[in-house]
This record gives sequence, structure tokens and C-alpha cells, in this order.
Amino acid sequence: MDYEILVNKDNLLDENYVPENLVLVDGPTGKKLDDSYVNKLNLMAYKYFLLMQKDALRKGYRIYVDSSYRSYQYQKELFDDLVLKKGYDYAIKYCAVPGASEHQTGLAIDIIFKRNGIMIEQQSWRDPEIIWMINNSFKYGYILRYPLGKERITGYNFEPWHYRFCTPDLARRLYNNSETLEEYHIRKRIK
Repeated sequence: MDYEILVNKDNLLDENYVPENLVLVDGPTGKKLDDSYVNKLNLMAYKYFLLMQKDALRKGYRIYVDSSYRSYQYQKELFDDLVLKKGYDYAIKYCAVPGASEHQTGLAIDIIFKRNGIMIEQQSWRDPEIIWMINNSFKYGYILRYPLGKERITGYNFEPWHYRFCTPDLARRLYNNSETLEEYHIRKRIK
């Protein structure tokens, strides 16, 4: 598995791409477009998520994987649905087109958390759970994939709920250098 894989609007996955080593993810999720959706994640990414989840719980934060692996077809349904509801210009800023979604790699997660017995689906950078994730996820191999102030680089608006597994070593490097995966790949090509 290429944990450094760059998937974005310029680096698309084939519609037939399905990652290996996907495992079922346990826990609650929010509402889904399709009731048949099943959370799956790369095995190593899931193991590190469980460690992160356990440490977050020690701090009183109940975080869960709301969304993980999405097939090309499922991403197409999500994108098309958002276009119908909000228009293409909105959809292209907030939702990846099919083939451009990191979720198709099995390495990306959208988190959801539970506070006072209620699942919180709409997160803000001010939420203590999000602050904890931003400041600690790298220890478990995850990066905040679409950080605030990097929209022109990533091509997406700030998404405090979207995290990407890329191994603890790479995540620490990106976190310490305040780099996105795009910036890392650009720097890597130059060397």
C-alpha cells in the first residue's frame, strides 16, 4: 500500500480502483445517502485510528469514523446529489468528483463525535474534539487533510473533520513543517 499516495483534483484514481486490506469499522455514524453504506478502512489505518480513539477517550473525547472507504460509484452518487441540492459551483468546493476522493484509497476518514449523548455531525474548528484532533492526530499517522489557509493548495475549503492516514513518520513531518500532502509531493519532486 502506498501510504504517500496523492489523490486530488489533479491526481485521479481509476473508477475500478479498490484498495486491498479493507476491514470493517465499528461504531456509530451519521446519516448516509445510501443505507447500504458500510464503513471500511485500510487495516493499518484502522489500527492506528483505534489507538487515537482510545487516547482521545482518556481526554473525554468520543470520536468515531463517520465515513471511510467510498467506491468510485458511491462518490459519484454523493457528488451528483450535492450538485442537485446546492449546484455545481458549491459541490466542486466541498465534495470531490469521482476519482478525486481520498476516501477511495481506504486511507481517509471523516470523523464524528459524541458529546453529552448526542452525535455531532457539523463540526467547527472551535470544538474541543477538533482542536484535540488537529494537535494530536499526527501521532497516530493522520493529518488534517484540508487545513485552514491552504485552500489554494489543496483545492478544497477547510474541512476540520477530514483526516488522512499516511503513517506516523510522514504525518509528524507534515505536521512539524505545516505542509499539506500536495506541498510534500512538490518538495519531493524537486529533490
